[in-house]
Amino acid sequence: MSDGASADANIRLGMFETACDILAAAVIVYDKNDSLVFASRQIQRYFPIPADFLKPGTRLRDVLGAIFDCGLRYGIAPEMRHKAVNREEWISARISAHWREQHDAVERLGRDRWIHFRKRRLSNGYNVTTLTDVSEQKKQEEQWRTDLERVELTEAILETLPSPLVVKDRNLAHIAANRAFCAIYNVEADAILGRSAWDLCDAENAERTEASDREVLETGMPMRVAEHIVRADGSDLYVITRKYRVGQPGHCVLVTHMEDVSDIVAGTRAMEGGASLDLCSGFVEAQNCFDPVRDAERRILLEQLRSEDLTAVSGRRILVATPNPRIENILVEEFRRRGAECCAVRDRHECEAFLAFAGKRGLPLDLVVVDDNLPGHEELAAQGHGVPVRLIAPDGIGPDFMRVLVEEHELLSENASPLGDIVSPVPIADDWYIATDIAAMPSAAVGDIEVLVAEDNQINQFVFSQILEGMGISHRIAENGEEAVTLWRKHQPRLVLMDIAMPVKNGIDAAIEIREAEKALGIHTPIVAVTAQALNVDMQNCMDAGMDDYITKPVSPDMIEAIYRRYAVPREERSVA
Repeated sequence: MSDGASADANIRLGMFETACDILAAAVIVYDKNDSLVFASRQIQRYFPIPADFLKPGTRLRDVLGAIFDCGLRYGIAPEMRHKAVNREEWISARISAHWREQHDAVERLGRDRWIHFRKRRLSNGYNVTTLTDVSEQKKQEEQWRTDLERVELTEAILETLPSPLVVKDRNLAHIAANRAFCAIYNVEADAILGRSAWDLCDAENAERTEASDREVLETGMPMRVAEHIVRADGSDLYVITRKYRVGQPGHCVLVTHMEDVSDIVAGTRAMEGGASLDLCSGFVEAQNCFDPVRDAERRILLEQLRSEDLTAVSGRRILVATPNPRIENILVEEFRRRGAECCAVRDRHECEAFLAFAGKRGLPLDLVVVDDNLPGHEELAAQGHGVPVRLIAPDGIGPDFMRVLVEEHELLSENASPLGDIVSPVPIADDWYIATDIAAMPSAAVGDIEVLVAEDNQINQFVFSQILEGMGISHRIAENGEEAVTLWRKHQPRLVLMDIAMPVKNGIDAAIEIREAEKALGIHTPIVAVTAQALNVDMQNCMDAGMDDYITKPVSPDMIEAIYRRYAVPREERSVA
């Protein structure tokens, strides 16, 4: 009888040991008197103590003493591990933990080993302890935590870099952009992420940028180029752009870093007589954010020059004398773009010193352009130094120029420049109405056109025009959000297709301004957002701005027709909101 019971107990013990092996865990059981009842053979994988201490009947205190004597110290706070530990105090602390109802802890054994202790005290007083090796898991967690901290630190460093930096994926969509890069376009990162160069700059620069990007991605060879960028606020940025492929083909990204060298480019070179000359050359145009104010200023300045001063100027030497840095930048850039050798001086003393220096070196000038705001400009014009002199009167050009434009209500037309020529001022009565009944408004102002498209990309403008003309729908194109608001006020279209990312004023801000104006007019114009990608954050921003719907690029005739049928209802069916 007893032999049968012993055999059955041995079978159960063997099954218990096998289960411990399968679960990769060690089990140790103590009775209510803290005497060892059972210890699986896996225990010695965790505690290399003599086998005699693992026999049934061994006291818990003796087992803990053997663990301490073999050099293991678990259950000690990290800040105390470098200090000497009293043997009896350590054993007492472990016995205290042993008598808890439940105790779970991950303890470090040695340098790179972690053990998960689970202790449960049963109702009969028995204590069951399981030990599981979680070293690999802890190492992965530590590595993950270290990587996460490294990523956060890297992001913080890149975000605070003074030089612009952007990362693109294999489809050349922006997936990361630091604060300095966003500042070029005066937008938040959300307005850039997910978009391509075609959404941020004109078609010519977008095509050039994308071609160089693809070359770097395909060849893996870094690229370096000096570029001249016009920021959204109209200021100049001179950079050394470097492009790198990071990662292996098929799993790589394109990193573009721009080193700001504007201070170096704008540095001065010493000349005889104490004069100085601002120099900047060798930089190609790149990723320009079109500024309509700067374009208007340029036109006003060029209109004051003779036609022969602007034609066939390639290779001619031209000097600009003006105290206004904005006028200097515009004229010097324009003459250089036309192939002339051009530089600038800031006062009469510099101008005379430069003319004398050039004459002494046998480098005669072909033209001197003098700002009539320059002190002593009359004397310069009278003396001439044997060089043709042109006086210009650039009144209003400077920080207050936009205010002057607004006061005169000048509109942008659809000619040569991205925003066209500045045309004659439009009477206020043509643009502004205060009415509570839409029927009381002038007929030319209610649905004068059917669709207004706000889009800064010239290729997309062409696509929209072809589609709408093919449908026989009257339309107008706005180059930016500010022009879109102006044309909306003038024409009261039935439908507005609003690009989100535009210079001067983005589509979100333009939609908000239109909705505010509609409150006074008592009308509602359907506004449909046009986005590069249907990102959740973009869609939410569009809805918050009061837009009615959205479509994604590239657009198609079916897409435009569906939106038109949905929102551009006949004029007589429009209702007052």
